[in-house]
Amino acid sequence: MQNSINGMAERFRKMLQEPGAIELPGCYDTLSAMVLEQVGFKTCFLSGYGVAASMLGNPDIGLTTLFETILAVRNVTQAIKIPLVVDVDNGYGNEDNVARTVCELEHAGAAAMIMEDQIMPKRCGHSANKKILPLDLYLRKLKSALGARQTPMVVIARTDSTEIDDAIERTKAFHDLGADVCLIDGLESLEVAEKVAKNVPGLKQINLIYGGKSPILPAKKLQELGFKVLLYSTPALYVSMQAMLHSMKQLRETSDLNVISKQSITFKEFQAFIEGHYFERPYTANLDHEL
Repeated sequence: MQNSINGMAERFRKMLQEPGAIELPGCYDTLSAMVLEQVGFKTCFLSGYGVAASMLGNPDIGLTTLFETILAVRNVTQAIKIPLVVDVDNGYGNEDNVARTVCELEHAGAAAMIMEDQIMPKRCGHSANKKILPLDLYLRKLKSALGARQTPMVVIARTDSTEIDDAIERTKAFHDLGADVCLIDGLESLEVAEKVAKNVPGLKQINLIYGGKSPILPAKKLQELGFKVLLYSTPALYVSMQAMLHSMKQLRETSDLNVISKQSITFKEFQAFIEGHYFERPYTANLDHEL
């Protein structure tokens, strides 16, 4: 097996073996990923839900293509120095599509991928009316993903089954096939989360969305239950949306830029952030001109 192009797959795999839970916040574009790195998170997640909304203005119903996802992945991985976990929806098709998805992700520098078992049109994991593939068909896709890897990129297998006993049986099959981490999305109560933590083998992930199905529990409690990866998939997206709605409404109503001054960083602060990160990149580190 080859090394990953940026060492991030190896780093994320090492994080999975170290003590403690991994907090995995979601980004929706390059700038949001840079902010997550700046504030100290050790890894981040490129949310398909967030990419659909921010890049295309679409709901999370499977309209995003592999091309658009890979474009976002390449932009993000070139701008940050922490592992990026990528949401690839259902792999963008059948087993052959999944193999290509894996190849493209590895060449784009992804550390890990999450692939769900939904059929089209897919839904956000915390939405109603989700439909899933028969288990044998998803296992064929998962086997394709695992077999197509040329690097240590981590494969996280996700089920959207809403029947908890079925979901647990599915994740057991994912684990037996070789998935590195398993995720049952949309857990609806603490009792269900406890049942999942007790019965799903291997490394487990939970997805928390503000206003979603799952109870919002602190990281310490989730770690005690047995969850290794704590996915916060939407806070950067939701906080940004709320801030823009509030401040831009104020600006429209007052036509006075001073009104939002306390909510905004300054030109100099933004330039310092962007330029500082830009000149830390390997391909710009030796440039001697000033922007």
